[in-house]
Amino acid sequence: LVMPLVVVTGYPSAGKTRRAHELAEYLRSKGQVVSLHNNESLGIDRNEAYNDSQAEKISRGALKTAVERGLTKHETLIADDLNYIKGYRYELYWIARA
Repeated sequence: LVMPLVVVTGYPSAGKTRRAHELAEYLRSKGQVVSLHNNESLGIDRNEAYNDSQAEKISRGALKTAVERGLTKHETLIADDLNYIKGYRYELYWIARA
C-alpha cells in the first residue's frame, strides 16, 4: 500500500466531502479497503464545531484520535476536514509515518 493516509483540506463548502467520497469509491473499486473520517462520521455537528476556537480544537482532536486509531498497513484512511493548520497536517503526516 503506497498511501495509507489521504488528508483532504480546503475552504468550507468547497466540495471536500464530495471529493473524499468519490475518492473512497474509486479506491474501493480498485480493491482497496478504505475508511473515511470526517465530522459527520465522528458525530460532530460541523456548524457547531467551528463556532469558537475551543470547539474547533475538540473537533481536530477527535479527528486526530480517529486517524491514530484507524491507520493500518492494510487500508487507506481519508481524513476529511478543513485541515487548514499546517502544523496539524504535519502531525497527521508523522502519525502516518509511524
